[in-house]
Amino acid sequence: MGDLRTMNAEEMFFSTTDRRGVIRQGNSVFVRVSGYPLEELVGAPHNTVRHPEMPAGLFRLVWDGLNAGRPVGAYIKNRTKDGGSYWVFAAIGPLHDGYVSIRTAPHSPLFELIQRVYAHALRVERAAIHENGMSRHEAALLGAAEIEASLWKRGYSSYREFMLHALPEEVAARSQVVSMVYDRPGARGSIAEVLAGTGALDGVLDELVGRLAGYQKLGDELASTSTRVLDIAHRLHASVTAAQQASELVEDSAPVLANVARVMAKPMTRSVTALERLQTEFGRLKSDIAHLRFQISLASLYNDMAAAFAAEVFDGDAPPESLGAVPLLCDAAEAVIVEMSEQVQRVNAALRGVAGLVAETGTLLEEFRRFIGQWRNLVLRHKAGPALGDKVRPIDTEISASWEWMELLRTLGRQYESAIVPFDPAFLQTHLDKIRIAPAAL
Repeated sequence: MGDLRTMNAEEMFFSTTDRRGVIRQGNSVFVRVSGYPLEELVGAPHNTVRHPEMPAGLFRLVWDGLNAGRPVGAYIKNRTKDGGSYWVFAAIGPLHDGYVSIRTAPHSPLFELIQRVYAHALRVERAAIHENGMSRHEAALLGAAEIEASLWKRGYSSYREFMLHALPEEVAARSQVVSMVYDRPGARGSIAEVLAGTGALDGVLDELVGRLAGYQKLGDELASTSTRVLDIAHRLHASVTAAQQASELVEDSAPVLANVARVMAKPMTRSVTALERLQTEFGRLKSDIAHLRFQISLASLYNDMAAAFAAEVFDGDAPPESLGAVPLLCDAAEAVIVEMSEQVQRVNAALRGVAGLVAETGTLLEEFRRFIGQWRNLVLRHKAGPALGDKVRPIDTEISASWEWMELLRTLGRQYESAIVPFDPAFLQTHLDKIRIAPAAL
């Protein structure tokens, strides 16, 4: 008793609950791994399988998301009927008057991280209850705060940000382990139609995931480059001040230097402002892409679960009536696709906004470049170099360092301008409709 169970890589749990978490449906994998007969699971609260080594704070975070009407993802350790345990990654989303949950075996490196985070939160909760006399509710709130604090130390601003990253990572890691697992060349009739529809939908979603992975790489390059350019721009801005101060030293003999130094300060100040805005816009774009990746991954899980039901029926591991869950999964996927459509519009608007800001920044820096070049020529023409001495050399150094980075920034800006996400919700809906109708023919 008390042993740690493992799930097969291709296995997927399925369950639906009401708004209170009371189980309505479950599939054969849920029954096999949990050790509970289906008749014992249906009508029981989902926390029947909750393991005592899970921090209550995690479930507080999960319910906060669900109560806000948002799908959530979480690594969860469950307990079997005979006292054993098993780990899953659970994706839980609203469905009609309840929730649908799809659970898979954890595959990504984030699994190791979250186990350490949970262990710390659990210790804090137990100490709060047994040593400080806190109520379980108060300890759960404390545990939730500890989970978020631990994740913040590891670069995640909140549990939600971690979750938005974790689900796509798990789906991607699973897809590398499980390939073509639901193909059944001998399938006919409704089963063949479900598998054909889910296969076509999977291809579309995979293409979107691949495109977003490219955007993520492009985004990382832009983040690095824009940070570098902003740093240079701040130093160039300081150089303008140095140029103004240097010009004052020779204002009697070369007043034109002071005039040009004053004028070139305007595009330089505007460049710094635009680059600072670019940092903000990029942060927003990165968040929008993370949300879209989460939604696509969630739709992919619902789609895979429908395929898994069809494959189980074909293999004789589940009764034909289990295909009755397929329309529910289509409903859940349809809701996600509606959200995806709205999110794609936000991502595309953000892509255009970033591209526009990069172009604006490039124009302003080019304008400054002309002025600083003119100022340097005037220094030479008026033979003011010896008088200005060390004040000129830092300006030359920053100007030299900036051009390569600004050219790279402009190149990335052009890539963003053409990087629009193609998305046809009607096309996806057509496939969903075919998958939803197929089981009715049984």
